[in-house]
Amino acid sequence: MRRLLLSACALRFLDTFLLIVPFYTVMFAEKGLSPAQIGLVLGAWSATGLLLEIPCGVLADRMSRRWLLAISQLLRAAGFLVWLAFPGFWGFLIGLTLWGMKSATMSGAFEAVVYDELKALGREAEYAKVFGRAKAARGVGLVAASLTAAVAAPLGYGPLIVASAIAGVAAAGAALLLPSAPRAVTVADWGYLSHLRRGAREAISLPGIPALILFIAGVQAVAYATADYWQLFGRDVGLAKPAIALFIAAMATAEAIGSVLSHRIGRLDPRWLYAVTCVGGLSIVAAAGTFQAWSVIFPLAYMGLYSLVDVSADARFHHALRGETRATVASLKGFATQCANGVLILGFGLLAQASAYRISFLTYGAGLTLLGAIYATASLRRR
Repeated sequence: MRRLLLSACALRFLDTFLLIVPFYTVMFAEKGLSPAQIGLVLGAWSATGLLLEIPCGVLADRMSRRWLLAISQLLRAAGFLVWLAFPGFWGFLIGLTLWGMKSATMSGAFEAVVYDELKALGREAEYAKVFGRAKAARGVGLVAASLTAAVAAPLGYGPLIVASAIAGVAAAGAALLLPSAPRAVTVADWGYLSHLRRGAREAISLPGIPALILFIAGVQAVAYATADYWQLFGRDVGLAKPAIALFIAAMATAEAIGSVLSHRIGRLDPRWLYAVTCVGGLSIVAAAGTFQAWSVIFPLAYMGLYSLVDVSADARFHHALRGETRATVASLKGFATQCANGVLILGFGLLAQASAYRISFLTYGAGLTLLGAIYATASLRRR
């Protein structure tokens, strides 16, 4: 248990200890990319995840999840070096495509290796607690990276990109330190298409899972679609570069706090999750509506609330699954998220191109509020 927690937290910390993260969309804009082009390169990340999410999940039920996670980290590190060599539209596109390969592997494989190792120890009931702490470590990594980047910003983007590539290599090493949970499927029993069909049947037929997949996909898609644009939000409300890095650090802190506390609300009525989702959406609306330097307090509230919902909903999801197809079904959930995410990321950029980033934030906040309201209403009717 101790090895699992330490190695999982180390992996998630290094996964986000990327000094370029607080600035990369600002870097894209400074290198001449339009809002639509920024939407396209970010959409490449999502599209790659869309194509590879399910195959990576199926492979994670068959192959060593530790090695898959390690290789994915090295691919993203290579993408950072591409940014360094070709700092333009095509270089950024290739780098984010490699990042998408990392994300596709990480989502299903990491969740599955944590849950199955806990199950092997007879402690699967503690999944929300362990996963929440690992996600908090991810937030701490982003905080540490953002604070370091605030100091290192005068050095320029090059050193920040190199440091991010080094962190990726270290994250690959941390992935190899994860415990080796029992393999979900033996070689003799495994067939790619048959395993995929079985996972798809379970995703559709298990009680409550289809609705939960759609809810998680919607919540995560809004979070992912807006995540890379908060840097530009900070720029547009008048924050200097070091202040933007501090703003991103504060958002990561809020996310970490929400992740640590999430297991405490895991057994509450699901309607609380939907109510918190509504409040999170209204926080984005408030940020876009006021649009002043002090408005950054609203994204902080949103990130804390999002983490509460995300970890709690994910725990409910995994408790309802069977071990043999866990990574596959988790990747089907990730596939649904990437479907929504690809549309929302590209739509955010195109809407900002036609109007302003402020309007995009306002629209997406209203959409998240509506999602929570729909699920809350449906829950009340079932009662």
